[in-house]
Amino acid sequence: MICEPRMFIWKNNPEWYDYDENDEPYLTDKAPEEAKESFEIWKEIEKIRAEHPERMY
Repeated sequence: MICEPRMFIWKNNPEWYDYDENDEPYLTDKAPEEAKESFEIWKEIEKIRAEHPERMY
């Protein structure tokens, strides 16, 4: 699966996200609904990648 960066609009505005102590991104209260939706999609893709590290994406 190839995903274009613009698909993940949650990264379009630095005020919408930050990183925790483990360097994992999370959304701030300023993130709009469409950013929240794209973040959930991104998390699912990252989960699949972690479960199948042998596959090239």
